[in-house]
Amino acid sequence: MRSAKVLVTVPFAGPQREKLEEVARTYGDELRFCNKSDVTEKMLAQADALIGNVPPALLSGASHLSWVQLNSAGAEAYTAPGVLPDDTVLTCATGAYGTALSEYLVCMLLVMMKKISNYLESQQACLWQDAGPVDSPAGKRMLLVGTGDIGLSFARRIRAFAEPEHPITLSGIRRHVDSCPKELDEIHPVEELRSEASRADVIVLSLPGTGETYHLVSREVLASCKEGSYLMNAGRGSALETAALQDLAISSRFAGIWLDVFEEEPLPKESPLYQVPNLYLTPHIAGGFHLPITLEKIGEIAAANYLAFHGAGHFRSVVSRAAGYAEKA
Repeated sequence: MRSAKVLVTVPFAGPQREKLEEVARTYGDELRFCNKSDVTEKMLAQADALIGNVPPALLSGASHLSWVQLNSAGAEAYTAPGVLPDDTVLTCATGAYGTALSEYLVCMLLVMMKKISNYLESQQACLWQDAGPVDSPAGKRMLLVGTGDIGLSFARRIRAFAEPEHPITLSGIRRHVDSCPKELDEIHPVEELRSEASRADVIVLSLPGTGETYHLVSREVLASCKEGSYLMNAGRGSALETAALQDLAISSRFAGIWLDVFEEEPLPKESPLYQVPNLYLTPHIAGGFHLPITLEKIGEIAAANYLAFHGAGHFRSVVSRAAGYAEKA
């Protein structure tokens, strides 16, 4: 391949940046690092490749782009018709976020089970007060709605909380049921979501945002959930019919709910969700670049795909335009 103009908007530093610079030197590329906020339509129109997310609206004139590497695992905003040329290879960062998001999932499940918020409130009020019995992941049946990198990373971590007399059962929901991942005990088709949700003590959502996943976890599914169960969403807000949680008859079924993603972001101050008693909210912070390991993994994916862009190896985490996400890391 001829030398190319490559634009990078991910804040790489150290080894990650050096790897990209080494590939650029090898192939004589013009490699330009730029803040996302400084990217212009003219810069994109001249680029042959883009590493990083930019507003999709800026890509309308980027007819020379033959490869785009996203720094997000989600790719739905870039798969819509007309956003990118049909022959542009689109890759994402699937495989980079498992550590960060699964750690948050474990953390927030324990926060809810161990009544940590009660003790923080007591501390602020200068109260020495016992909040009573707590819960444990041990012995629980957990349903993973989404069995990609994030879901399976959570499965590996939460398994450590099992006890010989109180095993953890990990069940997954997957669009295509062929074989059961080794991290899980069971795998079920989407058609069995409602019945499996009714059996689960813990429900973990890590779905991409696509037409097929929109409100997959519907009001009806939520209304069928087990009394005293826990619900967590670290995927896309659109997969959950979030407004249903404003209904106390539904939200009170759960011992605790944690949401890091929402259908509308930022969540408006007037949203009733802030007032749901057993609901914990975080402002879409479980992913991003907060954890250095995540940026390292994105750098590894980007460097491997940069070589593939020049014909050295195969692309990783290729986004299916039809599915709207990368089916394999």
